Amino acid sequence: MGYRALINGLMPYVRAHRWRIAGGVILLGVANYFQVRVAEVVGMATDKMKAGGVPSSTFAWYAILVVGLTLVVALARFFMRLWIVGASRDIEFAFRNEIFRKLLFLPPAFYDRQRTGDLISKATNDVEAVRMVLGPGVLQFSNSALLFPIAITQMLFVDPWLTLAAISPLATLPWLVNFFGNRIHRRFRAVQDHYSTLSAMVQENLAGIRVVKAFCQEPEEIERFSKLNEENVAKNMQLARMQSTFFPVLHMVAGLSVVTLIASGAIFVVHGRITVGQLVEMSLIQMMLFWPMMAFGWTVSLLQRGAASMERIQEVLREPNDPALCENSRHGILLKDASISIRNLTFSYTSDRAPALTDLSLEIPHAGSLGVVGPTGSGKTTLAVILAKLYAVPPERVFIGGVDIVDIPAHELRAKLSLVLQESLLFSDTIANNIALGKPGASREEIERAARLAHIAGEIENFPHGYDTLLGERGINLSGGQRQRVALARAIIRDPKILVLDDALSAVDTETEAKIIDSLREIMRERTSIIIAHRISAVMHCDRIAVLDEGRLIEYGAHDELVALGGLYASLYEHQLLSEAIEQEAG
Repeated sequence: MGYRALINGLMPYVRAHRWRIAGGVILLGVANYFQVRVAEVVGMATDKMKAGGVPSSTFAWYAILVVGLTLVVALARFFMRLWIVGASRDIEFAFRNEIFRKLLFLPPAFYDRQRTGDLISKATNDVEAVRMVLGPGVLQFSNSALLFPIAITQMLFVDPWLTLAAISPLATLPWLVNFFGNRIHRRFRAVQDHYSTLSAMVQENLAGIRVVKAFCQEPEEIERFSKLNEENVAKNMQLARMQSTFFPVLHMVAGLSVVTLIASGAIFVVHGRITVGQLVEMSLIQMMLFWPMMAFGWTVSLLQRGAASMERIQEVLREPNDPALCENSRHGILLKDASISIRNLTFSYTSDRAPALTDLSLEIPHAGSLGVVGPTGSGKTTLAVILAKLYAVPPERVFIGGVDIVDIPAHELRAKLSLVLQESLLFSDTIANNIALGKPGASREEIERAARLAHIAGEIENFPHGYDTLLGERGINLSGGQRQRVALARAIIRDPKILVLDDALSAVDTETEAKIIDSLREIMRERTSIIIAHRISAVMHCDRIAVLDEGRLIEYGAHDELVALGGLYASLYEHQLLSEAIEQEAG
């Protein structure tokens, strides 16, 4: 039923807090012991009352004893909850951090096949379901496990046969737990899986709200959400019906136990086997067992929910870490320079897809510049992400500074390389903090200098709060061109040895692009630069230009050489000149 995975997954965290949990369980045993003693005292007082002729001071002492025992029970239960529930919260904290850490160390290929909403659901709802096992689950299970033997032992001292009659209905509990537990597990797993689908749908709509509105898709998306929500309600109702059947059945078993005790106990009293006080004592003890019986069913439900959620979480935790971050590579490696050599590289994202790059060979000297152009799908972005070691490549195919990229620790490589992607993602933070992301502690002067080089400083200073302007999600309150230039400033401020721009100026106009390229030339003289672009104007001043088509290098050379060649590059250049001429005429 998934219990083994649940226990194995939580055991390291439980060990770290074993003394608090063990102390809580011991206090729980103390509370249950004295609670049973309260029933014994009440039974004794009942027999004294029935016998008559007992002074009132005796009953006063009985009352004081009951109050004292109850106070001990209350204090023990207070500290028991403080320790066990407190430990569960600390474990939840550590467990959630571990999941988030795991998510950050997974390779980009993992996210290519995952939905964000599903991962958010696993890191929130599923973690909470697991925590409920550790807090209320452990507490109530321990309470049932400790109270039952203490209570039944005390009942056996009163009369073994009456005890046997009273607890005989409980023999059905193992079968009931197994029958309902399996069904609750399956239904809760279905609920959590569907909740992930629902979360993913909401997340996608909120992230793409402008697209939804631009295409007037509000009614369609509302209808789609309504259908998913109906399925969500249906699956939750299936779970609720199963749980709603489970608990009344437990109530029935408990009620049958009460009827058996009263009927048998009355006969035993009449025949003088037990006293009225002893019957009262056993009745009180049996009443104490009602909630643990109900809680036992609730605990089974929590365990099944936690096991189902742990299965979903383990699907993430079992994923292998990013090979680039596993650090089989050599630590502290020194790169003699920032030259790049690509030798007969063939790369495919997955084994069932066609290669994104085929037999690619390129040489970029230290502080040299390479422009990369080609039609959509030609492998330009693939080249960029490979150089940043976001995807693993075969050994002896890509070399940085004469060292195989496989041997260079990912963090060490990325500390020397800045990658600016076409889709610039900014965080919900100030503009200054977004620019300083890769260089924590950067001074305001460094931030402003990077912004000036990216030709975004003037626009930032015109905002009401300047560099302290708080951005919306993904930087939505900036235009596409502004986001790209902030991202470019974020790359520049790190002072990288290698600068890779993956169509990072596609959203700016030609004039602004020319100004940015002019600003970058001084920076590019000191570092190895790769500029990937659709517009020829962005790469025409590079030392060498590579033209890719369907993952293959089809042309290579300087701008003038490629234009004279009359191939694809010349065609792209002529098309750009024609487009600019049309724009000027229209202007």
